[in-house]
Amino acid sequence: MQIQLVRSATIRVSMAGVTLLIDPWLAAKGEGRSYSGDVRSPLVDLPMPVEAVVDGIDAVLVSHLHSDHFDAVAAKAIRPGTPVLAPARDVAGLRALGIADIVVVDGSAAVGSVEIVLTPGRHGPDDVLAAMGEVSGFLLRAPGEPSLYWVGDSILCDEVRDVIRSERPEGIVVHACGADWQGSGPLVMDAAMVLETLRLSPSATVVATHLDAVDHATVSRADLDRAAAAEVGEPQRRRLRIPADGEILAFPAGEDGT
Repeated sequence: MQIQLVRSATIRVSMAGVTLLIDPWLAAKGEGRSYSGDVRSPLVDLPMPVEAVVDGIDAVLVSHLHSDHFDAVAAKAIRPGTPVLAPARDVAGLRALGIADIVVVDGSAAVGSVEIVLTPGRHGPDDVLAAMGEVSGFLLRAPGEPSLYWVGDSILCDEVRDVIRSERPEGIVVHACGADWQGSGPLVMDAAMVLETLRLSPSATVVATHLDAVDHATVSRADLDRAAAAEVGEPQRRRLRIPADGEILAFPAGEDGT
């Protein structure tokens, strides 16, 4: 299995001969919206052309329709006939963006031999949930591949802990920028939650994304790296990966082929 961080929450996952694009936000630098009122996001350019982001993908996964997770640029770039998998709540919004080939993920779905299981989350503390709306994550499994839990736009909450404990994924992708909304937050994990995720999953590789790209973030890559250096031992710290935009991470299969 390989994971390539594109930018922010957008990643490409290749496993079992299938390539999935998750939550494509493909606007150019400064051509999205401002979430804090100070500057327009995204704060950085894509590390590759839009055409390269969508090249060779077998399907797109969409966790929710916030503007930094799926945008009009992505809707236009996705080639016709490419299935877009999403929760039922987002079908109308996707159709409004011109997406026709929608597969509703109601519990689980499959692309080739990759099983995709919808997982729950909470997009912040109780006082912002009505404004933030429902969000989802994805658990990806395939024969002969490590399992991957893409947590999505969620804080570390009971729902996320339950998935980690019951499924014991070998890879966990977390959104780690600790975003703030009008003085409330975090909307996604902050540094303390990422480090707790490491402790909850003593054999998993934790990949921290959604960093250094949105204007309402409170945690940077450098902040997270400093926190890990100060608060966790070296064996745990080695399991935390903080990739750069465009970086590819490889996850070899276990000795038993799983």
